[in-house]
Amino acid sequence: MNFISFDSLSSTNEYLIDLSKKDANSWTVIHAKNQTKGKGYAGNEWKVVAGQNLTFSFLLKTDYTFQEMIYFNEWVSNVISLFVQRYSTDTKVKWPNDIILNNKKVCGVLIENFRSNKVMNSIIGIGLNVNQTDFSQLPKATSLQKITDKIYDIKEIMTDLMSLFYEQYSVLESKDFKQIHEKYLQNLFKKDQISPFRLNGQIINGIIRNVNEAGNLMIEIDSVIKEFKHKEIELIF
Repeated sequence: MNFISFDSLSSTNEYLIDLSKKDANSWTVIHAKNQTKGKGYAGNEWKVVAGQNLTFSFLLKTDYTFQEMIYFNEWVSNVISLFVQRYSTDTKVKWPNDIILNNKKVCGVLIENFRSNKVMNSIIGIGLNVNQTDFSQLPKATSLQKITDKIYDIKEIMTDLMSLFYEQYSVLESKDFKQIHEKYLQNLFKKDQISPFRLNGQIINGIIRNVNEAGNLMIEIDSVIKEFKHKEIELIF
């Protein structure tokens, strides 16, 4: 692995995208102690307190197609969930790829992809709350320190997490989609539980049943399974 660390970057994903278009190889890791314009999923902004949390991106080059990237996303979510389980067993994945610890968000993921010369370049951006304890402005967020009451070495956390990605890479490389998807469903937050959702400005009850091959959420509402894309429905928790 090639670890490159900065005191500050606007976005580790943006920096690594530029690098990947030049000569960067798989397992290039870009870490920033402070990320001033971090990006979250679907255009959201990922805000962190400088020096207290882990913000980094890494590059993987594969032969995956765009249609197969749903399983790539699930694999990434599974690995991070497995890692966070070292700190608390109450760890889940909120569709599509937020990591939930003790019913609060501890980690966000942004995966950006482009194909070049039949190679899929995937930039995996990860924001993991580590030592921050004040979430007065983010009531649905938490951190490893807040849960365990321990202070962590952030670079050590990053190294350990990347080691786990490397250990689990064979599952991704073998394209064992069945195993990846089954594990993802085991990790899925609120699966098979009656839960409140916000849909078209209304609060309704539904039950998450599955995620389909397009990556869309399958929710049972009034005994009918309905399909939703990201941002079309909001799980209230």
